[in-house]
Amino acid sequence: MHRIIASLLFSTLAAVFATAARAEVPQQIRTLLDRSTGGKGSYVAGEGVYKVIFPREQATVVTDDQTLSLNFGLNSWVAFASAIHHEAILTGQFLLLDDEVNPVLTVALEAGLEVTGLASSSVFEGPRLQILDVTGVGTFQNLAGAFRKGLDEVRRVRRTTTRPKSVLPAVPTASAIDAGPLDAVLSMKGVVTGGVYRAAIGKRALLHGEQVGRAMGMSTWFSFAGTNDRAVAQGEFVQTADDLRKVLTALRARGINIISIRNHTLSEQPQLVFVRFWGQGTALELARALRHVLDIEVGAISPSGQKI
Repeated sequence: MHRIIASLLFSTLAAVFATAARAEVPQQIRTLLDRSTGGKGSYVAGEGVYKVIFPREQATVVTDDQTLSLNFGLNSWVAFASAIHHEAILTGQFLLLDDEVNPVLTVALEAGLEVTGLASSSVFEGPRLQILDVTGVGTFQNLAGAFRKGLDEVRRVRRTTTRPKSVLPAVPTASAIDAGPLDAVLSMKGVVTGGVYRAAIGKRALLHGEQVGRAMGMSTWFSFAGTNDRAVAQGEFVQTADDLRKVLTALRARGINIISIRNHTLSEQPQLVFVRFWGQGTALELARALRHVLDIEVGAISPSGQKI
């Protein structure tokens, strides 16, 4: 009996995968994707995938007299395939200069794409490069339009300044942060060492079947340096995959810059994603912004700011 059930299950899965493998991206859809994205793609018939590559000329510049080949992987790209539960599925990457990252990340979220990763892609000296990973499901037209908005945002930033500009904060020369007001806003108990404030809250997860928590790195933490009137905050939110989108959206809505989106571990339950960030302003403004994100994360308020 078990063999019969296993055989039926295998046959069903094989049929599903075979159906998915046979699903094509029709020629008229490929033409639509080229027109919508502004690129010229190529069709991988064996996988039913239409892929469009966008070379980044600005990313090839190392110094004024040194450049790299575009064939070194210096491009953005997007791939489309027909799906089973939706009309289409998208995966893609934006190759971005440092000052393009947060504007494009914001536009991608607003366009309905899922932002799933952000990491450095710099190999040589020169402009800092970042890779922003996105996915999405929906119609071919809507997905192509969403990715195009990210490309258009890159062009908007580059029209403002042809050379990438630094978006990093100035290094505080001295720190003297008062803990009391921040504790009250964040509902945490922070510690001040050398004038720098730090506070953290933990999450629990199972890793290799064993429980891990705050002391083993499963924590959301904030650190404030500088003065009460001119502070720099950095830290990390640890999120479940289901909460990632709303936390990213809340951070950007409050002007907080995102540095990286990545995993620290593998096979943990639930899956946890770590979002590194920084912001600058008064210490209280930054604390209120981070408290807003915390409230959205736990469902105390809606993304529009309404109490639930």
